Amino acid sequence: MENTRIFGHFAGLTAVMALILSLNGCGTGNAAIKAAEEKERAELASTGGKISSAVGLRLGFACCNLRYSGDWVSDQSSGELPFIPLGTPMLVRGLETNRAEVEVDGKSYRLGHDYGRAQEKTAEWVDKLVQLDDPALKLARFPANIRAAIESGKILRGMTKEQVIMALGYPATHETPKLDAPKWKYYWDRYGVEVHWAGGKVSKLEGRPEILAKMLATGTAVAASEAPAKVEGGKSGKSGKSRK
Repeated sequence: MENTRIFGHFAGLTAVMALILSLNGCGTGNAAIKAAEEKERAELASTGGKISSAVGLRLGFACCNLRYSGDWVSDQSSGELPFIPLGTPMLVRGLETNRAEVEVDGKSYRLGHDYGRAQEKTAEWVDKLVQLDDPALKLARFPANIRAAIESGKILRGMTKEQVIMALGYPATHETPKLDAPKWKYYWDRYGVEVHWAGGKVSKLEGRPEILAKMLATGTAVAASEAPAKVEGGKSGKSGKSRK
């Protein structure tokens, strides 16, 4: 019964991706879908449902808003960049040492594991980004103001960790190795911003006031008390380096 449910879910993913690729006139994409289906069915049968990007092909959905520069999606993104919306169907075509080749709506992107290689394997990182379950279904159940913030790629005080990840993506593990840490670090316009947690929700943000104003959803005032005691910057999420 469990295998039937898993295969049914997988078939749904395949149908969605195949439709997208066919609408874009991508015949070779359809062949890749078939190959992905065959490999992942074998993986499902051998692991009881666990699928990993380590096998080289994976079908799923964007876990969160994935920032990109050109065709590059780095594990240390920067909030001002455009993004692939969460819930977008994604096909992982292949995995190399520190990157993965993916297709989104007929366009190729590269997922670059630029900074967190010492903390997690690239396949594990890719598995976080390309989820088997569509997060858009969960997004639809959030309050309207939370949904609007996430869809715009911004955050609100009081958001949960899951909601912040949906909006901003995962923090890079070289600076935030554990999600149970009391604060996470993100970047926006090259400046660092620290997101503090209390009771599993955003309690405070530290960063330059003009950056916080961009990062917070419309209508959220930046409190004077949130002006940072220290300002960090100089690292960009555009990842012009470390592409090996």
